[in-house]
Amino acid sequence: MFELHILGTSSARPAHGRAVSGSFVKTPSGALLVDCGEGMQSRLVEHNSALKKSGLQIRSKMSKVRTILFTHCHLDHTWGLLPMLQTMDLDGRTEPLTIIAPSCQDAIAWAKEHPGETPPPESGFHPTDLAILFEQWKALGGKDGDFGYPIDWKLVPIEQKSPFSSPVQPLDGIELTIVPTKHGIPSCGWQISSVGGKGKFDRSKADELNLSIEHIRLLANGTDIETSSGKLSASDFRGEIPEPRSLLISGDTTGDVEAFSELSNPPDILVHEATHLAGNEEKARKWNHSTSHDAARHAQISETQVLALTHYSSSIIDINEIEAGAKNLHERSIASIDGDIFTISKNGEVSMFRRQEEWKKYQL
Repeated sequence: MFELHILGTSSARPAHGRAVSGSFVKTPSGALLVDCGEGMQSRLVEHNSALKKSGLQIRSKMSKVRTILFTHCHLDHTWGLLPMLQTMDLDGRTEPLTIIAPSCQDAIAWAKEHPGETPPPESGFHPTDLAILFEQWKALGGKDGDFGYPIDWKLVPIEQKSPFSSPVQPLDGIELTIVPTKHGIPSCGWQISSVGGKGKFDRSKADELNLSIEHIRLLANGTDIETSSGKLSASDFRGEIPEPRSLLISGDTTGDVEAFSELSNPPDILVHEATHLAGNEEKARKWNHSTSHDAARHAQISETQVLALTHYSSSIIDINEIEAGAKNLHERSIASIDGDIFTISKNGEVSMFRRQEEWKKYQL
């Protein structure tokens, strides 16, 4: 159903062998990235090369990325985008790409009036607001901003505190939900959910009625039919509609965001920053970040199955301390390591392959 590749677990800067933020997500309708810190394209290529040698039937090809989602504008989450876009052009990409990011109405309006400019301090806008960066990246993309393939640049104003459906839905059968967060600037988490789907078709029931191949085809496609014995409803040949599966990547946030309790369906996996150890709440609040305890609380109120911790401060060397702090509140918590792959099955089972342990599989 879903694959989640954690390709950066460090906050602010690379440290202790950990890269900065960026995750590759494989869905039934294509791949996407959530955040794109420096060196992201190199990480994708190297990770994919390791997967080819692993024997696993899992890949992380950059060419398969159809959508890039940003959680906020800080450079440790965004600075790998422009080089990646240019490499996609060099690789001959022709497929369209959608890029969606949070901002605010005033910054969007200012950027349109001052394309490519940096806002002065008195404007009140962060100089790397994604409305500003989008215009600068377009200008650097090539002749007249042409990267060589279509890019749909979408800015979403974050003007509310409750989760809401993204105004752009680029992947069929996948619902993108924006979860507003608190980071001192426009910021959000992204919930990626399966939608629709049908219950399993009961072929044995159709065979028992000696239906023709054409009648079976119509029923399987959802069309009611008339037979010599009467009308047959297509819905009677389908099992229960499967529950939606989802994962949520929080981005950077404080630990007091009630939007996590307002999700329409609980995440199977919550990827949440744990910049600081439990007990460092004052420092976390000062910098608009979370502790491992904060992450666990958000996992609790969102009724998350598995909490995957990430975005560790460079002051943290032993991430087992982070994991232990979260487990005090949420037992199914794990401190992620760069290269970890989480999978969510159709029935909601969550597994992890750990690259640093020769792709050992864990059932979570």
